[in-house]
Amino acid sequence: MIADLLILILSLLLINNYPQYVSLYPLQDDNRTNIEQNHKLLSSASINTSIWMEELLPYISHLHLFNLTLPGTHDSATFILTSALSPDPTGNPVFNAFIEVAEKLGIPLQDVITPWAMAQNRSLYEQAQDGMRYFDIRAAYNGTDWCSYHFELGLPIYTHLTALNSFLLLHPNEIMVIEISHLASKNLTQTNLNLLRDMVINIFNPVLYPRIHDFNATTIGDMITTNQRVIVTLSDDTTIMNYTQLWYGSSMINSYANSDSLPQMTLYNWQQVLQFNSLPSLPTSALYKLSWTLTPQVSTIFDSLLPHKPKSLKSLADIGNSGLTGFASAVLNKKWKLCQLLLIDFQERSQIMQVIFDSLLPTIL
Repeated sequence: MIADLLILILSLLLINNYPQYVSLYPLQDDNRTNIEQNHKLLSSASINTSIWMEELLPYISHLHLFNLTLPGTHDSATFILTSALSPDPTGNPVFNAFIEVAEKLGIPLQDVITPWAMAQNRSLYEQAQDGMRYFDIRAAYNGTDWCSYHFELGLPIYTHLTALNSFLLLHPNEIMVIEISHLASKNLTQTNLNLLRDMVINIFNPVLYPRIHDFNATTIGDMITTNQRVIVTLSDDTTIMNYTQLWYGSSMINSYANSDSLPQMTLYNWQQVLQFNSLPSLPTSALYKLSWTLTPQVSTIFDSLLPHKPKSLKSLADIGNSGLTGFASAVLNKKWKLCQLLLIDFQERSQIMQVIFDSLLPTIL
């Protein structure tokens, strides 16, 4: 009900302020589209999400990676966080808001930070079982080890990557994209960066899809047949310059609304979809990301002290996730593509897999 009301409000906003978008987001449509009529043909209830690419291989094997929309998670590795702060978080206005709220409530800082820093409930292996095929991993060096982080440090990067590799070994017909970015440390050295690079290569080397190929050079079927089915990006060009197994960070084209408002985030993502579908041709060495995520602001943190306001990123994500299906249906009804990588928080509390299956209907029908 709330999601429908927000979509109605957004539609009115588009009509009043962006008349050129009116035809893209109709207020009502009494006719059932092919997507609605064939909703049961592909559903998260009828397809094993652990092997969804394998089950759909007869329909997608001839396609290239950039023809698909892959489901993924934002801040994928935040399902476990420790009380240790990430390197030098001071100066971040949201972090400063955490401190002020903790002082007002008289509680440990961790009790304020963790609910807003945790973007996922499930481990990376479990996310892969749920169907996720893109993983956003932020890496910080703590002086002795590379760890995941989001305001607070998480598990070692090695733990996360070996979990994903275990999934790949058990599911030989699935493809993954792993982005390792936001590299942080109080005193980051080239030796530290080389350690991270070598760790990634040693774990995934047999199955890495090297950047000597473009995303349109090899079909999905051939990526699986040759067992080169994992794209890993590392966002330090110098460190991987002579290591073509890994992709540059620029191969992931990022976008996010940076808003805690569902209507604002939806409008922003409409603009991203418009730009994506207006491209004369898709780039062959980059993938476009669409972040269906709400981002806490300083005001969000302070408002959490009030009744009936989100008290965690999970609560905020539930608001955002409620609008995904309506947004995606409106895009797909236009026979447009959403993006190539669709990111979300708390994916198991969303309909992201149904959205992905709906996006594949034109390929299958």
